[in-house]
Amino acid sequence: MKFETMKLPESVNEDFLTAVYYMNSAREPDLYDWVKLVAADQSAGTWTHVEGETPEVIEKYGGKVIGIYPMAEEHACIARIAFPTANFPAYLPMILSTVAGNVLGQDGIKLMDIEFPEKILREIPGPLMGVEGIRERIGVPDRPLVGAILKPCIGVPPEISANGARQAALGGADVIKDDELLSYPEYSPMEKRVAAVMEQIRDIGKEKTCLYAVNITGENLFDRARRAIDAGANALMVNYQAMGWGAVEDFIRAMKREKLIYPIFGHCAGMGAYYRSKTNGISTALSMGKLARLSGMDMPLVYPDSGRFGLSTNEFVETHAQCIAPMKHIKRAFMTVAGGVQPGAVEYLMDLLGNDCILMAGGGIYGHPMGAEAGAKAILSAINAKMKGKTILEAASECAELQAAIDVWGTKGH
Repeated sequence: MKFETMKLPESVNEDFLTAVYYMNSAREPDLYDWVKLVAADQSAGTWTHVEGETPEVIEKYGGKVIGIYPMAEEHACIARIAFPTANFPAYLPMILSTVAGNVLGQDGIKLMDIEFPEKILREIPGPLMGVEGIRERIGVPDRPLVGAILKPCIGVPPEISANGARQAALGGADVIKDDELLSYPEYSPMEKRVAAVMEQIRDIGKEKTCLYAVNITGENLFDRARRAIDAGANALMVNYQAMGWGAVEDFIRAMKREKLIYPIFGHCAGMGAYYRSKTNGISTALSMGKLARLSGMDMPLVYPDSGRFGLSTNEFVETHAQCIAPMKHIKRAFMTVAGGVQPGAVEYLMDLLGNDCILMAGGGIYGHPMGAEAGAKAILSAINAKMKGKTILEAASECAELQAAIDVWGTKGH
């Protein structure tokens, strides 16, 4: 029988998790045979028959091909393969070992999506606070949040970072974070940086309305989180891809277990290795959207569609949807747009994403010709104007800080 493992989508249930692949290779003469091999390789089979591989084992534990959709003008297809959840725990490292393990070592295979059954979602942590929790904590009910990335990003003592945080907070920043390159160098120990930044934020009365996400990336995340919290942190940051899915998921589970409910900012450092290829790796929406959300990132950073980081506008919008669309009990994630964002881009970004996003700038705030406070004020002014139905040029006529930013960087560009 050519295809004994092909099933109808209606035949799989809560006992299966479905992976969606884009498969493209001129070297594979028969796409159906190729998909069948992938289903076997990633479950109860291999490239040749082995002893003990009985029909009963294949039926119970083998991957089921539930859809092959050939592309019209290329030797490629979209394939949907359902994997029995009996083969793995509800733990992202083992789920990814199943759906993205050896298979992504082949030319021309890209993992586009994973469809999680509710029984798995019930056991995966997801964000600690999510969009609604963060809005409630800082008292911003509906508009996009203003984000600031501390600059200079490295090479400065805690006092310089703290002063930068103060200026951004005075201008209206709701979330301030460390750069992904800054964690615990000798010249800026994490605990001293937290204490210095939070002292400045408290001094201007913003400790309950402005989050400072200190980068705790390093050995033993939970221990580092406790030390940061003891030093006064009101938010935390993790380079989640660089740390690894398992380390991050374990950290979030520990935070939940100990009832330490703090918003977690997730930086995607290194994620380009997953999403940049059109025919290999893992899609942007899955890697930086859905998986970041499921692993527990309240505020996952996603690059904009500026061309600098290779995201198309459609990829950008789809990734945002993966962060905020309903997913059973999993909280919505506050997708954070960063990577060349500046005040003149606010109108464009809000037209694409709506209000449930964080618009975060480093150079777009700290490189403002009137200073960092003016840079943050310019972004906030653009957001507030858009919320009132005004164009960004109308807003600039009423805000000198926004007009100055547009004079330097223009509109839309980001």
